[in-house]
Amino acid sequence: MKLLLVLALCITGLLAGDVKQERSSTTDHISSGLNAAKLIASTISNSSSFATGLVKIADKVAPFLGVVAPFISFVFGFIPKGPSAELLAIRKLHKDVDTRFDQIDRKFSDVKQLIHWSTVKVQFSSIEQKINAVYRKYREMYQAPTNALHGEKKLFIRNYDSDFQNSGIKLYEGVINAGHVFGDGLLVPCMTYTHYDRRKCSEFSSGILNLLLKSAELELAYLQLKGLSSHNIDYHAKQWKTRMDHVRSAMSHADRTIVSKYHDQSNADIDRYALDHPGDKMNNHDWANNMYNSLSRKYYWRDWMVISYKDVTGGDKHWNKVCSGYSKFRNHGRNILIASVDKRTRHLDNTKAHSVVNAVHDYLTQRALPTKLRNRLLKNRFSYSV
Repeated sequence: MKLLLVLALCITGLLAGDVKQERSSTTDHISSGLNAAKLIASTISNSSSFATGLVKIADKVAPFLGVVAPFISFVFGFIPKGPSAELLAIRKLHKDVDTRFDQIDRKFSDVKQLIHWSTVKVQFSSIEQKINAVYRKYREMYQAPTNALHGEKKLFIRNYDSDFQNSGIKLYEGVINAGHVFGDGLLVPCMTYTHYDRRKCSEFSSGILNLLLKSAELELAYLQLKGLSSHNIDYHAKQWKTRMDHVRSAMSHADRTIVSKYHDQSNADIDRYALDHPGDKMNNHDWANNMYNSLSRKYYWRDWMVISYKDVTGGDKHWNKVCSGYSKFRNHGRNILIASVDKRTRHLDNTKAHSVVNAVHDYLTQRALPTKLRNRLLKNRFSYSV
């Protein structure tokens, strides 16, 4: 009898150890997937490196989507025992993920105000509202105390069935412009209404990615709660991974389009600023500095040189040559010279740079340029007025 009791205790201990080990393995798997989501949020929130970020997140989407179903099972696995330390840690980690994406939403909202949505065939706002509304119910569900989980599950499923209406798929089709659901799509209006502002369009694209990831998570969680097999859930997860790859490709193409438009668009920006700030309203010093700051901020991947001086005429008064830029003479009360170069362009070494600058002479006096001006020419930042 004692031997049987000892054997029973040993078996129970072994089973408990196996369960604990399995739970620890599941926790690590879910944590890894949620940390992948955090990395996605951190990466795409940096608008000045969004293009490279699209490449970096390529291998992070699948790990995140792959833990949605295990996360739901884990949350509901503690009924009626109550939450464990592992569950509380997983919930906190998911809350951190939501917080990261909420920060993207705030920037996204600012850019949305610039777009004239009346020109878009299907109102984007209604799709966005449906996704966010159902996601709020989802968040309420997974954060609910264990004794309220079943009720919150019913509310989430009911909300998904009545309100979601394939909003994620519709948004995806709007991004890749399948069937012209949104007229010109979602990315083209952003480029148009922000005047090809790369940073703003990156913030807009980040917000779209956030909504699509929410949609994918909602769909996979719904399928898990409805009791579909792991094969069905894996199939849908792979579909969403493919969609996200298509979206990344479309956004990369849009980003390259914006970069290619910099010359024409910056020319229009300069003309607009010159018109709004003529020579009798702003001196050349302030105009050159303000124009430089504006161009450097908007076209941040290029180095800029801005020169503004009195609108003199005649070769006996001025002589200049501009490379990769604009010469605008007698433009609303001033002469304007602006040039730029891609920051990835290899720099001259100090010897060559000094040689070039020292060879420049004043056209009238045939003297070398003042030391102060030569030093400024040798720096990256440059705006100059006469």
